[in-house]
Amino acid sequence: MNLKQHPVTAGRHRVRSRVLLASLAAAASLTGQVVAMAPAASAHGPGPSGPKPAPAAQQKLNPPDKDKDHGGNRDDDRDDRDERDDWGKEKDKDKDKKKPPQVIHGLQQFTSDNTFTPPAGVTSVFVQAWGAGGGGGGGGGGGLAPARAYSGGNGGGGGAGGFTWCTVQVTPQTPYGVDVGDGGDGGAGGPAATVAGPGSTGSSGTAGTASSLTRSSDNTLLLNATGGGGGGGGGGGGLVDGANGAGGPGGTGWCSTGGVNLNGGNGSSNGTGGVAPDGIVGLPPNTVIGGNGGERGTGGEAARPGGTGKDGGNGYVVIYW
Repeated sequence: MNLKQHPVTAGRHRVRSRVLLASLAAAASLTGQVVAMAPAASAHGPGPSGPKPAPAAQQKLNPPDKDKDHGGNRDDDRDDRDERDDWGKEKDKDKDKKKPPQVIHGLQQFTSDNTFTPPAGVTSVFVQAWGAGGGGGGGGGGGLAPARAYSGGNGGGGGAGGFTWCTVQVTPQTPYGVDVGDGGDGGAGGPAATVAGPGSTGSSGTAGTASSLTRSSDNTLLLNATGGGGGGGGGGGGLVDGANGAGGPGGTGWCSTGGVNLNGGNGSSNGTGGVAPDGIVGLPPNTVIGGNGGERGTGGEAARPGGTGKDGGNGYVVIYW
């Protein structure tokens, strides 16, 4: 029995083998059909890519060219740095061109006659100039008793100097004459009566002189601030009190380029001197103003002379740039 069963077993194995081979062939045929039926890649999308080489193989195929790449990079870096340096230099030059020229500033004050020389590079200056004040008039002397025993009048106040403020074109390192006005003298007081009678009239004050700027090369007057007028003297006392002296007129201002021109304050008949016009800078004490008039002399049994008028203030000039 055993011998009869062995062929059957062997036959079954051969049948199974044929079935397996047939199945594999059918699968291979089916697989080929599937591959053949696969659609082509779209023209708008990425196409199929082949197998990528391993990293080691890729390095072997494309070895880095050290001498060429690294040397070229160093040269490119050097060129870039040179270009940046050149650009920086050009930028600095442009900045220098855009920078405004250095401005030179200065200020000079003048309280007496002198010369002004503009520094190098200065082609125009601001000038403020005040003329001198006029002197106050002297007071009138008093009358002597018993008759004509009245007091004299007050001296009139002097006028203040005029004012100008303007810009003047100048030539650098060229001299310009600066004249600063002198204050007017106060008038002398009138004497009192020595016998029964009236006192004497006081003297008028003198006018202040002008402050000016002149181009020395051709003696051209560029600006002028005149001085204030002197106050009048007070009248002598007699049968009535003496009259007060008239106040002096204020000075005037003038500049060849226009500017701001102001008159000085007028002196008053009650003996007060004129007030100076204001400028940007403050004036030194007692400059430009008109002098006060002298006080009246009293009359009576002991008559007194009139007081002397006060001197006017000197002029003042400021030049700045």
